[in-house]
Amino acid sequence: MWRLLFIVFLLAHAGVHLAIWAAPMPPDAPFDAAHSWLLGTQRGLAVAWAIAAAALLVGAGIGLWAHAEWWRAVAVAGLAVSFVLMVVFFNPWFTFIEGVNAGLIVGLVWLDWPTESMVGV
Repeated sequence: MWRLLFIVFLLAHAGVHLAIWAAPMPPDAPFDAAHSWLLGTQRGLAVAWAIAAAALLVGAGIGLWAHAEWWRAVAVAGLAVSFVLMVVFFNPWFTFIEGVNAGLIVGLVWLDWPTESMVGV
């Protein structure tokens, strides 16, 4: 059950990245996700970064589904790309998910979470 929930989370997290950055921006959107406090408006870079994060997160989900040993490393890479993307293109709306990304990276790398008994790998 935990394994399935974690797979769904990884896939949903990837989908949210694509929805925020790769989908066309509606004219009444509350903020411009492609505007960086550091780089200005860089839609192409933001979309490329979001696609990279999404691809890594989907790969991690597929790896976990397939019981592959490498799923953790790919998940950490995807979460790290996601974290950096949301720092460079920061908006206060991203604050919660930044904490989630950081917590998951710490859990996967240092706390060995989720445990092998939870996810089977």
